[in-house]
Amino acid sequence: MATINIVDDILAPADTIKLHYEGKNTFRVFDMVRGLLRDVMKISSKDILETDARWDVFADPRAFYGMWMGKRKEDQWTMTYIRIIMQGEMDMKTRLGWLDVRLKGTVETKYQWTNFIQRGFWWTYNRTFYYKQRRMYLEFAKDNVYTIRRKMQQALGIAPPGE
Repeated sequence: MATINIVDDILAPADTIKLHYEGKNTFRVFDMVRGLLRDVMKISSKDILETDARWDVFADPRAFYGMWMGKRKEDQWTMTYIRIIMQGEMDMKTRLGWLDVRLKGTVETKYQWTNFIQRGFWWTYNRTFYYKQRRMYLEFAKDNVYTIRRKMQQALGIAPPGE
């Protein structure tokens, strides 16, 4: 069975949002990523993948690195993936350090077909009816990414005024 696979970047034309912070308590955001993905995307813990999380407890400043992905099934054809990549260091005596965060995501739609008639049907269905629904999924996912960024900025004390 063949598939039609459509993948859109949530943050197109760029593919990532970058956040750089230098100051106190940079590790605070590292601890809150799983909860942010769960609460903002409104998914269960089983849909959060911690693909890599490490920190060096013997060095000073202590380095840390982590990768997480939240996945949400929108309907029977479409999935939303939001990825967070984080890297930084923190001095244990002064609690000063730096932090780099990258947020990225995709909305992926898969149709399965077995013959050229079904393929034509899926192509027509996507162009005429489902395109608007996929755009709504993209906008909702983009709002999720910006909400995650804002909550991280608030935790670090660098949120723009008025938020």
